[in-house]
Amino acid sequence: MKLFVNAMLPTTSTALKRVNVLFDEKIVKISADEIPCEETPEVIDLQGKILLPGAIDAHTHILGQGDPAKSISRVTRAALTGGWTTCAELSYFNPRPIFSVADMRKLSRIIDEHSFVDMALWGNIDMDDYPYHAEAAQELWNHGAAGIVLMTPSPNPEIPSLSFTEIMDIFVDIYVSDTGFAFQGYDYENAREYSFLSQSDAIKKVLRRMQENPIHIPRISSFATIEFIGSISKRSDISFALCIADLMKFFYGIDLGQQIDLDDPESQLFTLLRTNKIYMLGNNVQGEKVPEGTPQAFLGTSEKLLPYSYLWVLSELWKKRRVPLATVIKMTSENAAKRLGLYPVKGCLEAGSDADFVIYDPDKVTRFTAPDGSQHELTGSFTQIYLKGKLAHSKGKTAAASGSFLPRHTNPKRRHNNITWI
Repeated sequence: MKLFVNAMLPTTSTALKRVNVLFDEKIVKISADEIPCEETPEVIDLQGKILLPGAIDAHTHILGQGDPAKSISRVTRAALTGGWTTCAELSYFNPRPIFSVADMRKLSRIIDEHSFVDMALWGNIDMDDYPYHAEAAQELWNHGAAGIVLMTPSPNPEIPSLSFTEIMDIFVDIYVSDTGFAFQGYDYENAREYSFLSQSDAIKKVLRRMQENPIHIPRISSFATIEFIGSISKRSDISFALCIADLMKFFYGIDLGQQIDLDDPESQLFTLLRTNKIYMLGNNVQGEKVPEGTPQAFLGTSEKLLPYSYLWVLSELWKKRRVPLATVIKMTSENAAKRLGLYPVKGCLEAGSDADFVIYDPDKVTRFTAPDGSQHELTGSFTQIYLKGKLAHSKGKTAAASGSFLPRHTNPKRRHNNITWI
């Protein structure tokens, strides 16, 4: 048992609250008063540092042609050093897709042995297995998959492409369940290549065919598409994520070669960030090289940003641009946990939640070199990172891998198209 004393905890207001936190693998109690214990705990004085929940990335793209154990180990170690304690693998190029419960269990064993963070898994759908494809997808959902990935067109020769008619059939086949989906792609029927417009057109086609199941778009890089999703979010269970690397390019000029179209004449993007209208931020990290000519819809970002991306969000959005800390936590942790069916085990600091902590010192400065060679200075520093109550990273040293596979704990509730995900 461990006891944090003099920890500063974020609240729903702009204030921070000084508390004590008793925990082992899970949080036992949080109180502003002294916490009595039957056994003497290890007391750790945080000296006024800020206690944050571990960040959660709802969609990483780690797996490719390389050894999955080595890729998971390498990328999740980088993620842990940056305060990302949970992620969900949504593979675009895995040569061994997750079509069945047996596929998911095989990969979960690799995660248990090699991951430095806790990991959930998105499943794939095999249209070549018709007419049993929908049943297999439903089995994945029933056994704890974070959701089912729909890709149009498929960038992976091992995963059959889905037509929009086939996507509609899938929605109809599993309408009776609350199965969640993720969609990425573009309208290849009317456009020969990916563009922000063809992605938006594809999303519209999917929405016209969907029932009441929740659907998530892993990466939006165009303000026009953000506006469109915002306009229909009260009528459809749709959520989306902004890529932190795209925000770094927009606000900082860090250029990794990706295309973005986030500018608008009235700085409405910042207003959406500040007013809790952006559901989720993620890294969209890519763990392996992808084939030449891959559409941008299926490209990820450099794992070299992982040690700094969560800290960058805190420095740029909270400290510099005064986005409320509670809103930043929603975008980097709480909402992702809810979307993945892991809340409140993950994504919050409450009694009963996993003891995943990031200790943030706002008085220090962190300098880093971006993958494009540019150098930057961030306000604050992560001094310690805990995973399920154990010190996982401190003073440049990382403990042995202790992550595990995370099956989904809860199902998203049907909204009946009357409120937004936000």
